[in-house]
Amino acid sequence: MTPLNRNNTFLSPQHVLEQIALAPSMAVADFGSGTGDFALIAAKLVGADGQVAAIDVQEPAISSVRSRSRIEGLLNVTPVRANLELPGSSGLADNSQDVVLLTNILFQTRKKKEVVHEAHRVLKPGGMLVFIDWRADAALGPTRGFRLDKQEITDIISQPGFLLQKEIASGAYHFGMTFVKQTKS
Repeated sequence: MTPLNRNNTFLSPQHVLEQIALAPSMAVADFGSGTGDFALIAAKLVGADGQVAAIDVQEPAISSVRSRSRIEGLLNVTPVRANLELPGSSGLADNSQDVVLLTNILFQTRKKKEVVHEAHRVLKPGGMLVFIDWRADAALGPTRGFRLDKQEITDIISQPGFLLQKEIASGAYHFGMTFVKQTKS
């Protein structure tokens, strides 16, 4: 654990992932993985029997994940180039993932509901969606008009069948929440 995040100053992938109890053999999808900071730590936490799909729309990001995972000997990371705004685009099977990470992705798209629906499609019933994004009042980050407030994001994520589980510590500039995919009754 880095002292930097213990003081709640900036986003630490390690600190966030430790709060959600990833376990060996889990399947994790990192939507909007970027260069793989969350995906690579998740891969270590789920172990060789687990699987992490690092999904991003930008080829340079996917290339970086591919290189970094090879260098670190993480054979359980699968880089995937996909536009998550399109239904089924992740290439993951329905109900196949234990956890989906949405980290700093929703502020970047106008099709937030489509991305959330793709996460819902791939998560197993009872699976966890982890949301992290820029706080609306943070001194750093994207233009304020792109940032989301907690109630807005809770409404968007709850719509397809997620239930807010808890808030998680995400540093001074971000906020985080976990949601569980409700099982059909």
